[in-house]
Amino acid sequence: MDERTREAAKGRLPELRGTSTHAALGRFFSNDSRAVVLYTYFARMAKIEGFHEVARTLRELAEGTEMFAEGHLDFLKRTGHPVTGRVLRGSGDNLAALRDAARVAAVEDLAEAAATAHAEGFPDIASWFESCAAAKAAHADRCEAVSEEIHGG
Repeated sequence: MDERTREAAKGRLPELRGTSTHAALGRFFSNDSRAVVLYTYFARMAKIEGFHEVARTLRELAEGTEMFAEGHLDFLKRTGHPVTGRVLRGSGDNLAALRDAARVAAVEDLAEAAATAHAEGFPDIASWFESCAAAKAAHADRCEAVSEEIHGG
């Protein structure tokens, strides 16, 4: 039994941040979160096409995969929000982390992607990114507004 295993057995866990295990949790969380959206989207398409049993199966797979993503996040909470690193504990902290992640997406990531899409000659995709940025900014504002309910504001 190595030193880390002995310490963990005593209830003293090593620092997770920066380890290969931390990177793996982040990858698996990202992959499973993405898979949930794909399963759900494909279930909706199957339902429209009249494949109701296929749609039901895909929705069930989405629910199961969502549980995997949430399990990964339970461990990732030790290091904070996967994008912003903000503490994840109670609803106030969680809303602040969501607000900050939405603002990063709106202000930095999507704005940069829109500029790139414009430069590469994809105005329709650029417009989509700009619309997403505006919606993400609105999501951040909504998180801020509901956090005021928690903090008595």
